[in-house]
Amino acid sequence: MSYLQELKLAVFGPGLLGGSLLLDAARLGIRDVRAWARRQETVDVLRQRGLAETATTCAREAAEGADLIILAVPVGAMEPLTREILKAQLPPDAVITDVGSVKGMVLTGAGARCREAGVAFVGSHPMAGSEAVGLDAARAGLFDGAACILTPEADTAPAAVRAVESFWQSLGCRVSRMEAAYHDDVVARISHMPHAAAAAVTLAAMEKDPSIAAFAAGGLRDTTRVASGDAGMWREILLENRAAVLPALEDLHRLTGDLLEMLRDADDDKLLRFLAEARRLRATRYA
Repeated sequence: MSYLQELKLAVFGPGLLGGSLLLDAARLGIRDVRAWARRQETVDVLRQRGLAETATTCAREAAEGADLIILAVPVGAMEPLTREILKAQLPPDAVITDVGSVKGMVLTGAGARCREAGVAFVGSHPMAGSEAVGLDAARAGLFDGAACILTPEADTAPAAVRAVESFWQSLGCRVSRMEAAYHDDVVARISHMPHAAAAAVTLAAMEKDPSIAAFAAGGLRDTTRVASGDAGMWREILLENRAAVLPALEDLHRLTGDLLEMLRDADDDKLLRFLAEARRLRATRYA
């Protein structure tokens, strides 16, 4: 991995994912690391902790000469930030990627701006993180063992895809590729809809009397854990991917309706089959 030592890496947005990238960059021996943050207070923390050789609120300064630029900001902020990044002098083989959990919007925004400028863009989604947010929650090794989905377009330069793939693999990710539209359908069902469901379960369980949580065991805690995620961030994700989230929520609505009917009718056989099928499907992944 000697190529990493020569890599000029720029991370935009030092929150949980971006901050963890900065920590991993130090662990991997990347010598030239730049970081961009929106607020000067965050830049000051980055400098105090020595997380980047250059830390700045100026997008152009952070991007200047970088080989690999990673957007770790909210998806809605990526296109305007990319416009600023593209004002910098970038190497001919520079690649821009991201960590967003919605890919269609990223490719039609930041990706399209890169295409217009002749700069390679490869969509990335490392499936890592937690309900915690911010630089204080960042940790080295966050991406180790995580799945990472790349969403290159048909005409994306193979060398750019390989560069991004190699980077995530160096962090320990299991990398796969798929089309952006399919990616958004997949994450709607395995991440976005479950988060919405966890929020609904939390409200159904505790809205009338929050004090009953004192009697809850692991079932409620495990089912509702992701509902502790940042509300503003998840509002953005659900709205940005609503075209894919809505069908997933409609399936959930249908199934909860079926469950209501089984219980109203005290249908022992249907209820047993319903629960057994759910148990079987979960065991295919979490045996």
